[in-house]
Amino acid sequence: MSTEKPVKITNQAGSLDARVLDQNPQEGMVICHPHPLFGGTMDNKVVTTIARAAKNSGLSTLRFNFRGVGSSDGQHDEGRGEQDDVLAVLKYAQETLGWQKLLLVGFSFGAGMACLAATRQPELLKGLVMVAPAVHHFDAPTTLPLEFDSWVIMGDADEVVPFNEVSDWVQRVVPQPHWLVFKEGSHFFHGRLIDLRDSVIELIEQWQASNGK
Repeated sequence: MSTEKPVKITNQAGSLDARVLDQNPQEGMVICHPHPLFGGTMDNKVVTTIARAAKNSGLSTLRFNFRGVGSSDGQHDEGRGEQDDVLAVLKYAQETLGWQKLLLVGFSFGAGMACLAATRQPELLKGLVMVAPAVHHFDAPTTLPLEFDSWVIMGDADEVVPFNEVSDWVQRVVPQPHWLVFKEGSHFFHGRLIDLRDSVIELIEQWQASNGK
């Protein structure tokens, strides 16, 4: 059974603490954690649930701590440097690990950082998944790159991120993301993590089909 290994990824602030499961050179998932100032780390239960779904689907995985979190160098940069962290991790996955197709996933604050990084350098990835994206806390774009499909996953009983604001954004953004709503789902998917895992596995199957596996 493949297991994760600790790695360090160089960025402008020094290095980022990360964990890699390198089981598939063709397809990999990079996962971004929730807000560092509210206890968010790469060990968040939603993040690790998504990582398990990817592992079960045969993808490699790379999760990391943003700058200033855990043993990652630097300090919180209010979403500016964190976008650079995402890009540094994507480039590491491509250039050092040699992964050919990358699915970028973010949860809450991490979804915002993933979204903004993807709009800056869309050539680095083949798909974007935003789980409970905190659209009220980042400058959510009105257009997304045409180079890849995107998905938004959210519970309609989210107590942290306003559901109506995310729903409105999904309806307005072009091209419109695939929209998956968990009925009575909370922000951290309490009691629904198995459902989330299964939904991510199905999403990965869609992504693989659209990318010609």
